[in-house]
Amino acid sequence: MRRFVIFAFFVFLILNSKYSILNTVLAGPQSTTYELQQWGFGSGGDSGITSTNYSLFGTAGEIDSATAESTTYRNNPGLIFTMQSYVPPAPTFTNPGSNYDRLKIVINTANNPMDAQFTAQIALNTDTFWNNAQYVQNDGTVGPILGSEDWMKYSTGAFNWGGASGMYITGLTEGTVYKIRVKARHGNYTESGWGPSALAATVYPSLTFGIDAASITFSNLNPGNSYTDSSKSTVLTTSTNAYNGYIVYGRDTQPLTFNTNTIANYTSPNSSPTAWSGSGFGYSTNDSNLSGGTADRFTNGGPKYAGFGTSAPGDPVADHSGPILSPISSEQFTVSYRVTATSTTPPGPYQSTVLYVVVPTY
Repeated sequence: MRRFVIFAFFVFLILNSKYSILNTVLAGPQSTTYELQQWGFGSGGDSGITSTNYSLFGTAGEIDSATAESTTYRNNPGLIFTMQSYVPPAPTFTNPGSNYDRLKIVINTANNPMDAQFTAQIALNTDTFWNNAQYVQNDGTVGPILGSEDWMKYSTGAFNWGGASGMYITGLTEGTVYKIRVKARHGNYTESGWGPSALAATVYPSLTFGIDAASITFSNLNPGNSYTDSSKSTVLTTSTNAYNGYIVYGRDTQPLTFNTNTIANYTSPNSSPTAWSGSGFGYSTNDSNLSGGTADRFTNGGPKYAGFGTSAPGDPVADHSGPILSPISSEQFTVSYRVTATSTTPPGPYQSTVLYVVVPTY
């Protein structure tokens, strides 16, 4: 009888113990919307886990020695991401416009899918260990912080790397060699290591400008030429790597003047030149894309003429708008002049000075 009582009491304790355990483990690690009902610690792994873009072959636990890597893959010591993106090869990094403040990058996606995201790190080539490296921001500038918005897709989305055309990284220092490298990700916990770097260099700002002659001499004005000479011109030559192009302005210091006598500047303004009418001293330009008004206002139905102004910097007579994707080399425009006097204009050596000023926009 005693033995029965003791045995029953023992069973009762076991049942209560079970009940207590079940009651404890019903709530696992959880948040407002998720609960982890089973979990564990330690090594785990599998062989041949694959998806469309990734595969895992026999990786388990941690690496506790040197970095394991090949040309395009890398596993660092510590816990391993089980589905890493492909490490991007070195990007194409160039300076096609011989620019002083920007360089062009084209991402090499390798085998990463089109919706993968990439980020780039840039540093001076002398920064051996990338200690002062910065990150390419989504607007093409560089900064010390990598934000989630700076992870961009190859060619889609509001901000992207520009696909095969690439994008410019701006705000760089002139005359400097830079290196750049890229990493990829495709969802959480898939971030790759940094790929190999590529080099490119900015250059210094450049500008040369010249005219073909320091002076011109009009023909003698007389009844035989209807008191007119329209055969003289000045060729303007410009070379520059200014990314936003340049404008050449022209003005004169006074009308054509002899003693107290003048031949007035032609009355039509630069913004609205006209076919020649009457007398005066005027000019035309062969720049069919001139800023400051309708682009072809001098050449459409031309030549059409305007009179020089005397206020600095003058009016546009030649230009090249940016962005400039390759350096401008010895670009030429021609400014043609016309002078027409009247039969009552007193004879004499009339003179004026025409000033041309080139303004690059860097």
